[in-house]
Amino acid sequence: MSNWEVDALWLSLQVALITLAITTPLALALGSMMARARWRGHWLLDAVVLLPMTLSPALVGYGLLMSLSDDGALGHWILESTGWSLDFYPSGAVLASSLLTLPLMVRVLRPAFEAVDPMLSPVAQTLGASGWNGWWSITLPLAAPAVLSAMALGLAAAWGESGATLVLAAALRSGPEPTVTVPLALMQALRSPAHTDAATRLALISLAVSVVAVLLSE
Repeated sequence: MSNWEVDALWLSLQVALITLAITTPLALALGSMMARARWRGHWLLDAVVLLPMTLSPALVGYGLLMSLSDDGALGHWILESTGWSLDFYPSGAVLASSLLTLPLMVRVLRPAFEAVDPMLSPVAQTLGASGWNGWWSITLPLAAPAVLSAMALGLAAAWGESGATLVLAAALRSGPEPTVTVPLALMQALRSPAHTDAATRLALISLAVSVVAVLLSE
């Protein structure tokens, strides 16, 4: 296996793990909140959170590029205020993966939180537990299988995300040998007959990651 294949695998793993670290607590909070939401207009929160699932990944990448790049109004303001600038790695790839992974995880977690008896937390509070302690010690353990399932699927989704990162890579990468994730490296390898074996290896590894994730999820 060549060095650029190893680099692509390592970069994809980093993006997937960072994405999972960001999206897991957010998905837990949103899934739990959406499962118990009863206020007027709560459907709007549901729509906003789940919207990226219905969008083309390329459109998500385009939106990130137009809003957070140095040429975008928000991105220019952030650059002037903080000095932060959107780049392909880590910010661009992680943001793109997070936006597309989060709704998938929430979609898995919400039914699990809905299935937990809503009376358990009030009963725990009558026995002296705080709302947070009741959620942490009762609700979360009951939903733990779904949490692990969501994390497995989220890791696979972040590993294989290509549409949004392809848009960001085309606009933000620079240099003679730009850093690429596995999906981008696979597409590059397919363009050269000399790299057919590399493309096959990357495809098989990606397939293995997906199969393991599905098995863990189930």
